[in-house]
Amino acid sequence: MKLVLVACGTALATSTVVAKKIEQIAQENGIECQTVQAKAVDAFTKYQELHPDAIVCTCQLEGDIDIPVINGRAFLTGINLQSTIDQLIEILKK
Repeated sequence: MKLVLVACGTALATSTVVAKKIEQIAQENGIECQTVQAKAVDAFTKYQELHPDAIVCTCQLEGDIDIPVINGRAFLTGINLQSTIDQLIEILKK
């Protein structure tokens, strides 16, 4: 089971939309994946607690993060969406 931390400014609407899309993409590609949402200010702490496989964020993150961080704005705007999806799938298949 892969774990993706989804971070946005308030951990409400934006991260919910992105998290649902990530779960759908994972399911379509036969990947077991769970998402956890966090506020941007709490993302580093959640990262340290949960040790996710990747972080998808729609904001800037602070701290020394040594796992893949994907810019999640593509899930909202559609700009560069396919390359973002490809990047996510590649990470989740490892």
